Amino acid sequence: MEVKGFASAASSGFIRRDVYSLSPEGPEIAALRRGIAEMQRRSRVDRRDPTGWVYQAGIHGWPDGGNPLPGWNACQHSSFFFLSWHRMYLSRFERILRSASGDPGFALPYWNYSAAGNRAIPAAFRKPGDASNPLYAEERAAGINQGALLPPSAVTFSSAFRLTNFSARPGTRVSFGGGALRQPGQGGARAGELERQPHNVVHGMVGGQDGWMSYTDTAAQDPIFWPHHANIDRLWKRWLDQGGGRGYPGRSEDEEAWWRLSFDFVDENGSLVRMTGEEITDTVLQLGYRYDDDPPPLATVRLAGESSAAARSPELAAAVRGTSRAPIALGAEPVSVLVEMSPEDVAVLRTLATKELVETQIVLSLEDIAFERNPGVTYEVYLNLPEGTPPDYQSHYYVGNMGFFVARGHGHLHGPATVDQAFDVTAHVRTMAERGEWADVSPKVSFIMRELIPPGGAENMSAAAAGRSTPVVRVTIRRVVIATA
Repeated sequence: MEVKGFASAASSGFIRRDVYSLSPEGPEIAALRRGIAEMQRRSRVDRRDPTGWVYQAGIHGWPDGGNPLPGWNACQHSSFFFLSWHRMYLSRFERILRSASGDPGFALPYWNYSAAGNRAIPAAFRKPGDASNPLYAEERAAGINQGALLPPSAVTFSSAFRLTNFSARPGTRVSFGGGALRQPGQGGARAGELERQPHNVVHGMVGGQDGWMSYTDTAAQDPIFWPHHANIDRLWKRWLDQGGGRGYPGRSEDEEAWWRLSFDFVDENGSLVRMTGEEITDTVLQLGYRYDDDPPPLATVRLAGESSAAARSPELAAAVRGTSRAPIALGAEPVSVLVEMSPEDVAVLRTLATKELVETQIVLSLEDIAFERNPGVTYEVYLNLPEGTPPDYQSHYYVGNMGFFVARGHGHLHGPATVDQAFDVTAHVRTMAERGEWADVSPKVSFIMRELIPPGGAENMSAAAAGRSTPVVRVTIRRVVIATA
């Protein structure tokens, strides 16, 4: 059993490149196609081959009734281990794929969908659109394989990058990396901000209502899953590069599990491999790869528990809380709801936001979000969007996007009937207060649906919506809460 990193591979300098920088007919994409085709061939010969496509996809998840094999359905979502587990998973898959491709220098490409011009699925994954292309999957949202674009708000990571805490602080659930519960599993309301957006949002919009990417137990069957997750892994590194107290979990007793807990995978020979967080924090020295936009090596990244932000003097505030009254039903039309709160409490939030307290966050929570299937759309969430002001995800009213990425079996959802989502809105309240826009009245939360954008551009959106063949799935929210944490 191998338990250490890939120091021997580091000298090879495997570089994960932006797939949009690669020619669809170039050697890198050709190697990717060969590797996936070979892995798919192995699965046709023996479904239990651990280096085959089916087995590797099953490690992430497999539908109920699909005769899961040992080691399957192991993915970590809404979990303290979301980022670390997927880095381990990708690194092992990449080695299997490299061997299967026959290219000793192969590295996974990443899909940088946040860059201008990159919001369509890369051409190599949709052309040719038939079984001759191992990168193609028919099981995607309508329009995706014709070049439809993800809406701009779906691919922004600004909310995640504003956070400096990797782990959720006690009493809160807003963090970059997750971790209100320090245990493995799929914990429902415990997702970190990077997982929530863009990870979950992109999954749901690429998969649509019934596609593979929309559900945890089928996502890894779609070849685009791997460049998507390589990009999430890359964004984790870019977040760390910002400094300002950003780091890995600390070494306190309740966070030590992130470093020590082991997960099982297989190597390119099909042998069992056990990995821990201790072995994946340096992608170059331990795992043997880097990204094409990695900066030059800097000083060792701090642990989150050593954040310089902790030096600021904390000031605990009395709890402030406001809630909406009736359940909210979301569809194609914009919806707004008042979060009822006394004028005194609204004023307290303004005061707290201007103090930039390390111990006080203002959190907007969407509780008990229910839906029968993935709606295949996303909803932009705005705080106090003025009447008559067009919604703009680049404005200070924009809070984030709702994403829908859950487990499914036999075509229906299973597990928790509802999910929650939470947003840190401290900076938004602060900006409104500084601009004189935070009045002592109950705040308003608005929801704006966004769909895939047709290849012809946003000007065709109304026509596309009018001709929508699949109705928008009804999404309900039991209540909206704004509270201090």
